[in-house]
Amino acid sequence: MSEYRAGHVSIIGKPNVGKSTLLNRLINQKISIVSRKPQTTRFNINGIKSNSEYQIIFIDTPGLQLNPKYTLNRYMNKEVSNALVYVDIVLFVVEALNWNKFDENVVKILSKIKNTKLFLIINKIDKIRDKKELLSNINELSEHMGFDEIIPISALKGSSVDKLELLVVKNLPASKPFYPIEQITDRNERFFAAEFVREKLIERLNKEVPHQLSVTIDEFRDTKNVIHISACIWVEKQGQKNIVVGKNGQVLKEIGINARKELEDLYSKKVNLKTWVKIKSKWFDSKVVLKEFGYS
Repeated sequence: MSEYRAGHVSIIGKPNVGKSTLLNRLINQKISIVSRKPQTTRFNINGIKSNSEYQIIFIDTPGLQLNPKYTLNRYMNKEVSNALVYVDIVLFVVEALNWNKFDENVVKILSKIKNTKLFLIINKIDKIRDKKELLSNINELSEHMGFDEIIPISALKGSSVDKLELLVVKNLPASKPFYPIEQITDRNERFFAAEFVREKLIERLNKEVPHQLSVTIDEFRDTKNVIHISACIWVEKQGQKNIVVGKNGQVLKEIGINARKELEDLYSKKVNLKTWVKIKSKWFDSKVVLKEFGYS
């Protein structure tokens, strides 16, 4: 029998290239929230893929920010930097045929990393009709820096994701597992309750106030038959609160119903979810408030 392999693999890239979709696909379960809105991911999230031969700790990261203006954005960039320390492989995710200055910024950071395998992951190839364009794109991207592997994939459709996983395993060091084999993440249930509520807020309010929203969990009580969750949605202004609540509370009610359904799927148990909205001015630019909200 060959030696057991285990290691850490960071998934990085500019906002909205499909990093969270890729993580969920790799571990065959949704643990990282997704939307078409950039900056959806705010925290590093470990997704753990284990079997009898290997354990891969995939680290989903926020999209790297150019010239971060607020404390929250700087926190997100710090999360990315932390995810590049003591990892075995970095998956640099880019969108096929859509290279820009944000990708160049990631390259500058990656050029400083030593003794770490670097894979270029060209995502969203399902959107390309002419495969000659893809081949030309691969050749062009290979000139930006020395990549150990270049793998075109579709995280959404699952194309070549199995190939990516095999290449990752091949490049992992021999090691004992870092987590119990059955564990799929390092985050707790309260974290996912807050994130799934925030995801439904982003989906429902996509063109209005997604970046001014945060969610905290005041109560998470797991009884025999039901999980009771109390979630507080934080906004910056009264006008934003009005939008989140909606006429006669309809928007907030809809968000609660959608979040509850996903949480019940996640926990395989009935969920009683209560939500309300509070105002905290400029919370996203306050170190003290951000720490209270779990950004630390």
